[in-house]
Amino acid sequence: MSTSKRWKKYIGLTGILFLFPLTWLLVFGLGAKHKFNTLKYFEPTSEGPKDYSDYSIPSFVFQDENGNAFSSDSLNGKVWLACFFSLKDEHAKDITERLLSINFKYRNEPDIMIVCFSTDCSHDTPTMLKAYVDQNERYNEFNGKWKFLTGDQVSMQSFIRNGFFAEDLSQEARFRLVDNVGHVRGMYGNTEFHLKAALEDISLLKKEIDLKAYNERKAKENS
Repeated sequence: MSTSKRWKKYIGLTGILFLFPLTWLLVFGLGAKHKFNTLKYFEPTSEGPKDYSDYSIPSFVFQDENGNAFSSDSLNGKVWLACFFSLKDEHAKDITERLLSINFKYRNEPDIMIVCFSTDCSHDTPTMLKAYVDQNERYNEFNGKWKFLTGDQVSMQSFIRNGFFAEDLSQEARFRLVDNVGHVRGMYGNTEFHLKAALEDISLLKKEIDLKAYNERKAKENS
């Protein structure tokens, strides 16, 4: 076989190999509906969490770092990460580092928040909590994205245990991801692995909410 024919054969095979995946994409990709993964829903059960889309966080009113009443109504329409610890805990520094990473990534998005719940309300006074929040929220473009709540100790612990399924408050912090209508969509511990999972899940949840809003808007326009 001549050199010219060999080159033509080589070019032809290369073209086929290149066009095959492109053709597959055009045929199967453009007409397909793109589906995104969605996060689980959680509820408290004796056997542990399971899928459950009807359960939502109970309503609450506690005192924030400014000494003002802060209710769950303030979180309607927002994605928020709940965290449970006290400023006196040994692992408070590690928790703060995890939260700072999440806070910094979403500092420009007003509908993503961090809400910390004190596990020792007698120690965590509003004055102490304000100093903590002011120090860690200073990079945010929007104020009020990081809240730290305190109040009656018995009421707080009952709310955390029963509302967020966090049983052992003496151990390292637990994190919960809550969607814009109060459903628990993620559960995490205090490790780098859990931090990475939380960061990814927040993005995934935002995409899910945005896609749902887009579909509802298009359906309304077409009705």
